Amino acid sequence: MLWDDLDKIKEYDFFKEINNNTNIKLIKYLLKYIFQGDNSYYELLNTVFKGEDRYLMDILINYLTLIIIANTKYHNLYIKKYAEKNLKSIVDILPNEVSIWEFINIGALSRNNDLHLERMDLNNGLVNIYPVKKIYGMELIRIRLKEMVEKIKSHNNEQLLKNDNVKEILNFIKTIVKFEDVGGIKSIGFKGEIPKEWHPPCIRGILEDILSGGSPSHYARRSFVAYWFCAKFNPNLRPIENGELINVSALEIAKEEEIEDFLDEVVKIFNTVGDFNVDRTKYYVSHNIGYRVANHITHCEYCKNWKEDGGKGLAYYCNPDDICKMRKDGKPIIIHPLDYLCYNINKNTNNQTPNNISYNKSKY
Repeated sequence: MLWDDLDKIKEYDFFKEINNNTNIKLIKYLLKYIFQGDNSYYELLNTVFKGEDRYLMDILINYLTLIIIANTKYHNLYIKKYAEKNLKSIVDILPNEVSIWEFINIGALSRNNDLHLERMDLNNGLVNIYPVKKIYGMELIRIRLKEMVEKIKSHNNEQLLKNDNVKEILNFIKTIVKFEDVGGIKSIGFKGEIPKEWHPPCIRGILEDILSGGSPSHYARRSFVAYWFCAKFNPNLRPIENGELINVSALEIAKEEEIEDFLDEVVKIFNTVGDFNVDRTKYYVSHNIGYRVANHITHCEYCKNWKEDGGKGLAYYCNPDDICKMRKDGKPIIIHPLDYLCYNINKNTNNQTPNNISYNKSKY
């Protein structure tokens, strides 16, 4: 697969290759293949190149495309589509058994319920993946591509994005991908879209995982849904107030038509996960927010419960940044994911200066 073959093209120069008209055409065709299923990419590749040249050019074009797509909002969708397109290729070469450490490496990063080690047959240090080979293969591709994307994004890509040919390809992507950006949400009392970066790292991490076809744990999904609902309709709602557990239903927070729209929005977000089912998703989301099938919301977990999650699959997403680490009088200011959002709303809308935010009770 691509990540195994990068050494073969390490001598190629990105900016030289991106100025080659044939390469630009092939990149566009590859994008059409990934996003639309158009086979023109392989037709052109097989016409222009033969043998070893064809093999190397395929690796090069795939990598050039990934470098460009990694710097766009489309990278999660690309990863999902790429994994789907290449699933058969990797399943065909996967053995029926893999070492326990290799399995753990993929299973732990995927957080897919079907890849829990305790569910697998283990013999002499080998895990039988035959019953879940397609799931394992899909997660293997997804995880490796996500690692590559993160590595690409960690570099300063300003010069790349200024390149005229890259700009041409970015504009081309916009014409072939109908993409709904779920990074921002509208919130009562705040006009406009809330930027994705205003949400805490844990929530952004779950969202990234979902959009790239990942399968976060039940607890991670539950906290994400509860957070997303409150962020949209009442960012000031917390699980406990004045020592009392707050039990409120969705209809006490939003109107029925708003809730129905929210359900449709969440379904669109979750339709990339491997075990997606519309009816089941709506049922669980309704249960989480206290709508129809339950009489009160299941709150998003407090930060301390993300760090010490007891195996719930939350700790993986708990990657505190500078805002998360802020303290006042020796105590943390951000103790709940919604505190993070409120802090950013306050800071960026001048509702309240960050220095004056009440300890653990940020309002907007």
